[in-house]
Amino acid sequence: MAIESWIDEITKLWEIDDGRGGTVKSFRVFEVAEFPEAIEFTPCAITYPTDVTSQYSLGGPLIDYWQGQTEFHLFDNASKANIPEAIRFIARIRNAAAGSMKLNGTVDHFLLRGEEGASVEGPVALSYGGADEPRLGFIVYWNVKENVTGDYTPSI
Repeated sequence: MAIESWIDEITKLWEIDDGRGGTVKSFRVFEVAEFPEAIEFTPCAITYPTDVTSQYSLGGPLIDYWQGQTEFHLFDNASKANIPEAIRFIARIRNAAAGSMKLNGTVDHFLLRGEEGASVEGPVALSYGGADEPRLGFIVYWNVKENVTGDYTPSI
């Protein structure tokens, strides 16, 4: 398998209740080529990898450990008055992630966890694609362990 087989499973998790009668728009990466250069405001989530560590040997399993993040742009401004509504998203995000720890069987595990130990950072002011004003939202850090044995063969 490869990242193309599972990253859109993460994006689907983020189609959560937006608290306003709709759902968060979560941009696909591969199933549909909709990864945005810029975003018009709507509650939305943008998911991408930040690094990968490959573990391979001549006789053992071949494992990729991915780290990534999802930016949740939730409001059209960074007003602190939005914080009470924003913090309701923390449980929604956690519950969505915990509800699919193997991303429909495409990976060994999917967990929320950041480099500094945080799973969710924020509420924070986010900018994306040259937006004029920052937007209030969250950065969600995640890890994926993927067994890629059979995808390639190490040799001497």
